[in-house]
Amino acid sequence: MFQSLRDLEASLGEFERAIGQKRVELDDIFIWLNKYVRAVFSSGAKSKKGDELTVPLDAAFNIAIQLFKMIDAGEDGLDDKLAEELEKIRVKYLGQ
Repeated sequence: MFQSLRDLEASLGEFERAIGQKRVELDDIFIWLNKYVRAVFSSGAKSKKGDELTVPLDAAFNIAIQLFKMIDAGEDGLDDKLAEELEKIRVKYLGQ
């Protein structure tokens, strides 16, 4: 796992110029991933309910939505349609 983090760090460094203004979006993904890891692994609960479930689900949706949106700069491709559908599902089930 830590090798994967080092590989990611190398990729981010390699593409730093290309990432440009997308840094904020990537940072958001890392923040949500941290929330996800903390919410999922801080509790030994076999079955999560309420906030124990809402936080990791919200983080997972937000990560997926952001990743789809970042694929390209256009707003009319399959990636954008998938992001839009995921947003609808998130709102439907999480009310956010």
